[in-house]
Amino acid sequence: METFDTQLFGIAKGIKQGDFNIPDIGDVVPAALMLQELKGLQPIGCSYMNKWGCERLGTCVEEINELGDTYYDQYFVKEEKAASFEGIGNYLAAGDFDKQYNFFQRVKLYSHTNYTWFYTVCKLLKIKTDAGFTEKLVLLSSPVMGLDNLVARVNKTLNQDTYIRTNYRKFALLTNREKEIISLLANGRSTKDIAEQLFLSPHTVSTHRKNLIQKIKCHSFAELLRFAMAFDLV
Repeated sequence: METFDTQLFGIAKGIKQGDFNIPDIGDVVPAALMLQELKGLQPIGCSYMNKWGCERLGTCVEEINELGDTYYDQYFVKEEKAASFEGIGNYLAAGDFDKQYNFFQRVKLYSHTNYTWFYTVCKLLKIKTDAGFTEKLVLLSSPVMGLDNLVARVNKTLNQDTYIRTNYRKFALLTNREKEIISLLANGRSTKDIAEQLFLSPHTVSTHRKNLIQKIKCHSFAELLRFAMAFDLV
């Protein structure tokens, strides 16, 4: 996200120097660009959102301000909203115009059933006006394609770690022969195939299978396969 952060820094610099204004930028960036009015470094309302952002949310600046706090309940995840509010609040309280605050959030887009992940960068600006300088907060939010899959993979890994911790003692008690048989079973080999490959009698293999079921508590092929995959036996 370094390029995105750098882009906002350049935007902030250009606005401060008067090279361009917020609507100029909003017309060209493929992201939601919002300008929040501040009073004493506290947000008091939205004064601008570009067309891209309004279309994605199916709303406009007037409706956003009319909604008030309901705006956040309508478009964002409650728990994530609280965390981002705290982060933005701390950032504004610091009042450091050289820094910016970045965070991920999920947004309910217009006509969408599921949430979409966005990466948001906030930057505190001093904008020159006829009366002098005034502070404003600019937020640039871009959808992060593929983040849902990344989160799913992370959750899967965490679940896998939990499964391994829960079942490691069972794995540790297995003999090398039993691990070998689990590997063959997970690869779809029959009792006859295993007996021939390991030079054992079918009766011996069947006995091993019964013992394995007792040890690892896997009573279906799906459970056996999950166990084998978790402990790199397949």
